[in-house]
Amino acid sequence: MTDPLLPITAPQSRAGRALVGWSISGLAEATNVPASEIERFEAETLLPDANCQRAIRTALEEAGVLFLPEQGGTGVGVRLKFPRQTVKRLQTWEGEGGTTGEDDIH
Repeated sequence: MTDPLLPITAPQSRAGRALVGWSISGLAEATNVPASEIERFEAETLLPDANCQRAIRTALEEAGVLFLPEQGGTGVGVRLKFPRQTVKRLQTWEGEGGTTGEDDIH
């Protein structure tokens, strides 16, 4: 889960979007944050409030982005929790709807 004390940086947002293949408008749709605000944040001309940063980080985490903490002066970063194809399959499965069935095979 997202730690509310750890803000997301503009480079993390840009890199996270690139990893999951989202446009700014795609991230805006996932977060209900205006695209213009995300664009200004990523251009480093706006520092959004904590709630906005949390929404961006949460949406990217749910899409499969893992946020890496500062370690030994190397800076913060991002990587995928899953390979890109797995993330796409998960997103497809989530959109299928319907009821879940039994997993047991007799």
